[in-house]
Amino acid sequence: KVVVYVAVCLVQFLIILIVGRFLFPILDLPIFDTNGNIGYCLIIIFFSSIAAIGFGLLISTFASSHQQASIIGAVSVVLFSAIGGIWVPTFLMPKFLETISVISPLNWGIEAFYNIILREQNFMSILPECIWLLVFSVVCFIISLLHNKYSHGDKTRA
Repeated sequence: KVVVYVAVCLVQFLIILIVGRFLFPILDLPIFDTNGNIGYCLIIIFFSSIAAIGFGLLISTFASSHQQASIIGAVSVVLFSAIGGIWVPTFLMPKFLETISVISPLNWGIEAFYNIILREQNFMSILPECIWLLVFSVVCFIISLLHNKYSHGDKTRA
């Protein structure tokens, strides 16, 4: 399932690129341009997707209903985006919020995109954020597996 979800995320990003390239000019907006770094953008999307899938799995593991998972997911994404610099750039935040913004996976993703698209840096500039996204996803997967194992018993021993 992870492969399918990553593919869906990649397709969503490609749709965004198409909209930014062809619809924006019609609406008299500047063309969305990756500055020739589409490959780096796809790498960021891959790691962001893995992090999102891991977090979704973590939420679904602890939630007892679909409604509970929906609420936890929506609220946590709003909180992560608020502190992560999605709503307001981190440099405009009060110092204490700017300091804690680094704990948000959304901050890691947006900073990686800033490094590639706006700051026109190289692969090494996105590597730390991609590693953090990967670590976050692995931690989410491990916690989910452990929770399933210990809350439902280890059914592999029969």
